[in-house]
Amino acid sequence: MNGLPKNLFKTFIFSTIMALAANSIYYAIILKNSINDYQHAVSLIAGGTLFLTIILTIMSLPMLFLFNINYWNNILARLLLYFSGSIVFIITVMFMPLGPKDRLFDLIAGFIFILVHWFYYLKTVKASR
Repeated sequence: MNGLPKNLFKTFIFSTIMALAANSIYYAIILKNSINDYQHAVSLIAGGTLFLTIILTIMSLPMLFLFNINYWNNILARLLLYFSGSIVFIITVMFMPLGPKDRLFDLIAGFIFILVHWFYYLKTVKASR
């Protein structure tokens, strides 16, 4: 419980790096554009990925309420506070009127954030036992 802000910061850093790599690979391999387009797109991919992970981090801030021991001991409340922001982001992306390429870009960033967040959740729960 004491390392929740550190875990959120680490989640932000690692998910940004991993999502940037995954979205760059997606752009390079799947879309198969020329090298000149890719060099220009890297800055757009980096900016978009950073923006999405900032949004996901802000949406995950309710996890900081888990400092309250009553919330931490209630497993349903713990899961809701820890993961609800990320899951709401994924649901919102599914229902937004986006093109398939933009939707996949957002979903890649969202799912990577959830996976990294899940890793730190398991680590925190294991340490609290």
